[in-house]
Amino acid sequence: AGEHLCIGAAVTLSRIVWSSQFRLLAPAVTDGATVIGSVQLRNQATLVGNVCTASPGGDTIPGLQVHEATVDIISGEGETRAVRISDFVHAPGQTDLKEGEMVVGVTLSRLGQREGSAFRRFTQRNALDLAVASVAARVCFESDGCTVARAHLSMGAVGPIVLDADDAAALLVGYPLEPARLQDCADVAAERSMPITDHRASKDYRRQLVRTLTADVVCVAAERAIAGLSAVEAS
Repeated sequence: AGEHLCIGAAVTLSRIVWSSQFRLLAPAVTDGATVIGSVQLRNQATLVGNVCTASPGGDTIPGLQVHEATVDIISGEGETRAVRISDFVHAPGQTDLKEGEMVVGVTLSRLGQREGSAFRRFTQRNALDLAVASVAARVCFESDGCTVARAHLSMGAVGPIVLDADDAAALLVGYPLEPARLQDCADVAAERSMPITDHRASKDYRRQLVRTLTADVVCVAAERAIAGLSAVEAS
């Protein structure tokens, strides 16, 4: 309703992927839902289920974070509360849910004018694989269509939880999206990441992935914002 989108606990990933309206309003979340598992899995799995798994590599969580999502919770006594998604996941597999509570949905902010979002990940294969690193971005331009007004970044699979990197995104605000400034943003995002070395990748490799993915995903989000502005001007 209004500036927010509400997704119930039973909404499958397939419904999100195939919704053209949702893709326009929260493309970073759609990007994440699209790469989860297989078609058969997405037909049964839900967005709320992906959130409650509380994986640092959860593919919808970075997009939900840049869309300022809250997790809607109800207790057995009927008491409700809303928790920011960045506060909902405490550690791998651990959430803010208390005994007798359940998640009934997720609420997120939709894109506004001159605004775009995107999510990208790196994996060894395209489907049925965990992200080695992932980044979501949201970019909003001033009325001139050139100067960045607001920016948000979120990083997955490079820490114990999905990490906000808004301090890196803040380097873009107030300036045109130029290569040197974009590189500074990517460098700070890589510095803020907290990757580990495991059988899939070293921590240094993951940091380099964050650097590359950040530059790529900010550009995709910006292109979507500009494309949306152009479509409005043409109509």
